[in-house]
Amino acid sequence: MAMAMETPPAPPRMAARLAVVDLLVRAGELALCGVPVLSWLARLPGGERATRILLPVAAALWLALALRLADSVRPIAALLAARAAQQACPDEAAQRALGRAPRESAMLHFLFWVALAATVTLTALVRGVGSPTEAAALATLAIVHAAGLGATRRLALERALEPLRSVVTPHLEGIRVLAGGYRAALMLTALAVLGLGHAVLALDALAFAGLGATHLAATSLALWPTLGLAGLLLARSLRRRAAPIESYFEAMLRTPGTRGPSRDEPRAVGAFRAAQALPYRMAAYQGLSLLLASIGAVVVGRRLFGVDVASAGRLLGAAALAVAASMLGEALLLRAALRPLMRHLGSRHVLPIGDVRAALGLGPKLVASFVGVAGLAAGVIGLGAGRPLGLPAVAALIVGLALAAGLALFVVREVVAPLRVLESRSEEMARGELARPVPPSGEADELGRLTAAFEEMRRSLRDRLRSTESINIDLEREVRRRTDALEQRNAELREALEKLRRAQDNLIRSEKLASMGRLVAGIAHEINNPVNAVINSLGPLEESVRRIGAAKDVSQAAELASAAEEMLAVIQRGAARTKAIVQALHNYSRGDESVQREVNLVRSIDDSLDLLRHRLRHVQVVKELDPAARLVIMGFPGQIDQVLMNLVTNAAQAIGERSGTIRVTGGVSDNGDVLVSVSDDGPGIAPEVLPRIFDPFFTTKDVGEGSGLGLSIVHGIIERHGGHIEVDSAPGRGTTFRIRFPRGKTPVRAASPGP
Repeated sequence: MAMAMETPPAPPRMAARLAVVDLLVRAGELALCGVPVLSWLARLPGGERATRILLPVAAALWLALALRLADSVRPIAALLAARAAQQACPDEAAQRALGRAPRESAMLHFLFWVALAATVTLTALVRGVGSPTEAAALATLAIVHAAGLGATRRLALERALEPLRSVVTPHLEGIRVLAGGYRAALMLTALAVLGLGHAVLALDALAFAGLGATHLAATSLALWPTLGLAGLLLARSLRRRAAPIESYFEAMLRTPGTRGPSRDEPRAVGAFRAAQALPYRMAAYQGLSLLLASIGAVVVGRRLFGVDVASAGRLLGAAALAVAASMLGEALLLRAALRPLMRHLGSRHVLPIGDVRAALGLGPKLVASFVGVAGLAAGVIGLGAGRPLGLPAVAALIVGLALAAGLALFVVREVVAPLRVLESRSEEMARGELARPVPPSGEADELGRLTAAFEEMRRSLRDRLRSTESINIDLEREVRRRTDALEQRNAELREALEKLRRAQDNLIRSEKLASMGRLVAGIAHEINNPVNAVINSLGPLEESVRRIGAAKDVSQAAELASAAEEMLAVIQRGAARTKAIVQALHNYSRGDESVQREVNLVRSIDDSLDLLRHRLRHVQVVKELDPAARLVIMGFPGQIDQVLMNLVTNAAQAIGERSGTIRVTGGVSDNGDVLVSVSDDGPGIAPEVLPRIFDPFFTTKDVGEGSGLGLSIVHGIIERHGGHIEVDSAPGRGTTFRIRFPRGKTPVRAASPGP
C-alpha cells in the first residue's frame, strides 16, 4: 500500500507479475493444503477411485480460479492498453476491478480449500474412516493454512497491482487509500504470518518431533481456543492502539470545509508514535499466542498420543523457532505496511524528534534481528542433527534456512534502502535540486533521525535559496525600476536641456537684438554725419558744376573744378564711412552659419570698434595687433563678433563718461594658440564680485541697464570654440580679459551658442 506510485507497467508486464504471484501462492497452497487433503483422501476405502473422481474436479475448479483472476483484471488491462494507444476509455470498471480482484481471488481460494477439506472429511466420516477428532483436526489445518495463504494471496496481488493505482484512480489521494485499508493490511499480515508460521511449526513437528500426520493434525486442535482468545485481544489492542491514527485521519480527511491539519498538528505526533509501536506490539501478541498454542499442542500430544519427553522437547524447540521467525517476520512486514503512513506524517508535518524518538535504537533492533536469524538457522540445523534425513527433515531444513536467509535479506534491505535514498537525495541536493523532499525512512531511530536532519537541511537550504532568489528578484526589480526611473529622468533632463538650449538661443538672440537696439542710436548718429556731409555737399557741388559750364575763362573754371573736387572728396568719405558702418552692422547682425569657417580676428576687431565708435568718443582705443601673426581661427564669425562687441562694450561702460583707454591686443603664443585681450583702465572689479561675473543673469548695473547675460554668453561661446577666457582685475587697476583659442582648427562643439 505504498503511497509513492511507481511507473505503471504495460499490460504484458502486469500479466506476468500477476501470473508469478499466482503461481507462487498456488505452490504454497498445494504444499500446505493440498498434501494434507490428498493424504487423507488416500486413506479412504477405494481411495484411488475417489482420487480419480475428485482430483480432476478439484483441479478443474482450481484452474478455473486462475481464469477468473485473469477475467477480473481484464478491465485494468483494457484501460492500460487504451491509455498506451491514447484512446478514450471509461475507468469505472477498472477502478472496481482494482479493489475487487485481490479480495475476490483470496476469498475464492480460501473457500475452495475449505470446501475440498470439508468434502474429504465428510466423506471419510460417512465411510467410517478416522474419528471426529481427526476430522476436526484436518479441518483446522485446512482452515488455518488456507486462511494464511488467502491473506498472503490478497496482500501479494494488491502489491502487484499497486503501481496501477495512479493510472486507474489518478484523482484519489494516497493517504485516502491508506486510511481506508491500513487496518485490513495489518490484520491480513497477521493472518498470513499465522498461517505460514503454523505451517512451519507443522513441518518441524513432522520432521523433528516424530509426530505422525494424524497426531499432528489432532494437536492442532489446541490452536482454536488460544488463537481465538489471542484474536480478541489483538483486535481490542489494535482498536485501542490505532485510536491516535484514526483521530489523525478524522482531522485529515473527514472534516469538511478544511484543508487538513497544520504542519504542527499535535495529533500527527500521536499518530506517528502509534504507527511506530503497533508492529512490535502486534508481533508480540501474536508470538505469545503461537507460543501458548504450541505449548497446548505439546500438552495434547502428551495426554492423547503419549508423545515422549524427547519428542515433546523437539516439538517445543520447533515451536520456539517458528514463533521467533513469525514474530520477526511479522514485525518487519507490519513496519513495511505502516511505513507509508509514517512517511506521510514525516513529510506533511513537523515532528519534534524528542517526542517521536523510537524506544529502541537501530543497534538493538539490528542485534535482535541478526540474533534471531542466526538462532533460527542454528536451531533448524540443531533439530536436524542426529535425525534421519528423510523428506520431511530435508524439507524442514530447506524451509528453515530459506526463512533465515529471507529474514536476513529483509533486515538488510530495511537498513540499506533508506541509506540509498539518502545517497540519491544528497547527490541531488549537491546539484542544487532542492524541490523534492527527503522521504522519511519510517521509524524515528538513528536512520529516521538522520533522514529528518537531511529533510530539515533541505528545507533550510531551500528557504535560504528562495530567500536569496527573492532578494535577487527584488534587487532586479528595484534595479529595473530605478533604471526606468533614471531613463525617464534622463529623458526629462534631455527635454529640459533642449528647452534650456532653445531658451539660451532665444536669450542670446534677444541679447543680440538688445545690443543692436542700443547700437542703433549711436550708429544712426554715426551714419547721420557722413550722410549730412554728402547732402550738404551736393547743392554746392551742383552749383559748382553749373558755374564751371558757364565759366568764361580757364582760371575761373579751374578754381571751380578744385572746389568741386573737394566737395566730391567729402561725398566719397561720407559714402565710404556709411558703407563701412553698414557692413560692420551687417556682419554683426547676420545669423550663425551651420558650418564653421575661417574667422579673421583683425577684421572682427575693426568691425566691432567701428560699430562702437559712438560709445568710444571719450575713450582712446589702442590696437596692438602683431602684423606678422596670422590671427585666424575656425569658428562662427557672428559669435566671435558678439564676444568682441560685449567685451569692448563692457570696457567702455566701465570707463564711463570720463576719458580713458581701451587696449585691444592680438598675437600668437609659443605653441601656436591665438591670443586676444581687451583691457581698460576703469575702476576694476571687486574681489567678492569677480568669481560671479560669468554667472547667467548676474549684473552690478542698475535695474534696466543690463540683463547679466553678456559675459555669460561670452564664456559659453569661447568654450564652444575650444577656447579659454580669464579675467584679471582689481579695484583701481582696471580690468583685462584674456582669450586663448587653440591653434589649428578650433573644435566647435555646437553651432548654437549659449552660456
